[in-house]
Amino acid sequence: MRFLLIPVLGLAPGLLWLWLIYRGNKNRPEPKGLVIRTFVFGMVATIPVSIIETALILPFIFAHIHDLQNYVTYGFNNMSFAQTAYMSFVVAGFTEELSKFLVVRLSIYKSPYYDEPIDGLVYSSAAALGFASLENAGYLISYGWQTALIRAPLTTLAHVTFSALWGYPLAQKKLKKKNSTVVLWLGLLGAMVGHGLFDFLAFQENGTLNNWPVLVASVVFFGCLIAFFVFLIRRGQKNSPFNGMNAGLRIACPNCQAHIPDYASFCPSCGVKLPENRDGIPQYCGKCGAALNKDAGFCTSCGSRIIKKSGSDNEHRRRKIQ
Repeated sequence: MRFLLIPVLGLAPGLLWLWLIYRGNKNRPEPKGLVIRTFVFGMVATIPVSIIETALILPFIFAHIHDLQNYVTYGFNNMSFAQTAYMSFVVAGFTEELSKFLVVRLSIYKSPYYDEPIDGLVYSSAAALGFASLENAGYLISYGWQTALIRAPLTTLAHVTFSALWGYPLAQKKLKKKNSTVVLWLGLLGAMVGHGLFDFLAFQENGTLNNWPVLVASVVFFGCLIAFFVFLIRRGQKNSPFNGMNAGLRIACPNCQAHIPDYASFCPSCGVKLPENRDGIPQYCGKCGAALNKDAGFCTSCGSRIIKKSGSDNEHRRRKIQ
C-alpha cells in the first residue's frame, strides 16, 4: 500500500498545478503530448541534478565522516550562515534552476508550437513540476507521507514561480523581442537567487533564529512570487498574437467543392442539399482556408480558434468570424 502512495502523493500535486496552468492558456492551448513530455523530461533531470548536488556537499560529508550518521540526521539543521547560504544558493538554487532551464531550452524551444509568450510559462512550469514531483517522491520515501502532504503542494508551486522568471523571457527571446536576451539572463539569475532565498529562509526556520520573523518573511516572499506569476499569465494572454483570433469551420461541398459554413443545410454556390452525416467531408479554416483535421480545435496554419456548429444558424451568423 505504501508503494502505491509514493506515485500518487508524489505526482498528484504537480499534475494538479500543471492542469490549472495549462487551462490558463486559452488562446491557443499547447499539444498535451508536448506538455507531458516536458513534464517527464523535468522528472528525468532530477537524477543527474541529485548526483551533482551530492558531489557539491561532499566537503560537508567528508568533514564529518567520523560521525556521518549523526551529521546526516542533525547536521543540516545546525549549519553556519555561510554553509546555509552555500547549500541554498549554490547547491539548490543554481543547479536546479539551470537544469530546468536546459530541459526547456534543449527540447521544446525549437518547436513551432513554442510561438507565444505564455508558452514560456506553460513549458517552464511543466519542467519545474516534473522536477519537483520526483523530488517529492524522494522525500516521501525518506520522511513519510505526512511530510509529503505538507511539503508537496508548496514546493511544487514554488518551483513553478521560480521558473517563470526565465520561462516568460525565454519565449520572448524565441519571438525576437527587443532586449529579450538580457532579460532572459537576468530572469535566470533571479530564479537562482529567488530559489536560494526560499531555501535559505526554510533552513532558518529550523535554525537558531526567531521563527516568527522568518515565517512572516517567507510568507511575504512566497506571496509576491505567486502574484508575479499570475501577472505573467495574464500578460501572456493579453500579448498573445492569437488573442481574439476566431474562425468559423468550413466544409467542402460534396458537389462543387466550394468552401461553405459547416452549419449550412444547402450549398449557396450550387444549391445541393448537404447530407446530415458529414463524416469524411474535408474541413477548412474559415480565416485562411487551410485544411483541418477532424475535430481540430485550432488552425495549425494561422492559429485561429475554430468555432463549430453549436446552435441555430442565426447564432453562428452573430459570431464575429470570417
